[in-house]
Amino acid sequence: MTWHILVVDDEPVNREIIGEYLDDPTYALAMAEDGQDAWEQLAAASEPFDLIVLDRMMPRMGGMELLHKVKADARFRHVPVIMQTAASSPEQVRESIAAGAYYYLTKPYDPEALIAVEEARAFERIRA
Repeated sequence: MTWHILVVDDEPVNREIIGEYLDDPTYALAMAEDGQDAWEQLAAASEPFDLIVLDRMMPRMGGMELLHKVKADARFRHVPVIMQTAASSPEQVRESIAAGAYYYLTKPYDPEALIAVEEARAFERIRA
């Protein structure tokens, strides 16, 4: 089974790093440079996404705005979102979780943490 993952980050180097972390034939990655690009990819996708890895602070449409749109749309609200960001105050973490984020990773994070969260989510989906 292939897991379709949308990686959203305005920094090309961050997208590249995440791509390296998730360099596995089990994962089909799509990259978006901001929330607006991600929203367009979500709406146009021929295969539904199984996971969104989302930066919080981006131009055009930030991560929180995209998270709210995803969770408000019946087509996408079931897709788990892992926030990965430098914004690490307890208030920011609480706000993201309350808005529907599945998990919150603060940069810089250990690549094994991202993989462990993704694998835990994959296991939950298989059991469901």
